[in-house]
Amino acid sequence: MPPPHPRRAAPEARRTRPHRHELARSRQVSTAGTTLRSFTGALAMGSLVLALVLIGVQFWATSHGQQGPGVASVISQVVAGLIAVALQTYADRNRDRNGGLAVVGVLVVVLGSLWFWWW
Repeated sequence: MPPPHPRRAAPEARRTRPHRHELARSRQVSTAGTTLRSFTGALAMGSLVLALVLIGVQFWATSHGQQGPGVASVISQVVAGLIAVALQTYADRNRDRNGGLAVVGVLVVVLGSLWFWWW
């Protein structure tokens, strides 16, 4: 006896798509969230630009026999800038709760480094 053939669905049944689960549907992005991510992105890039300027000032100062901002200040600003850009990249790619926490992390890192090294 040959094996039974699988049943094929009717052509109209194959054309309909099943409804997606409500958690799988894309959500609308809020204007406030987009504005906040844009603001923290500007802060992260500003922190990285500040680190690059500090590197230049440090090289300039040591070439002229002066002390400059200091190696610890330069290294900490570079690290803070890189961490802020990495957190911002994560926040831009993940628009969920973890992305929101990454936005808060950018604010903490940038504002913390400015307060600690520049106040």
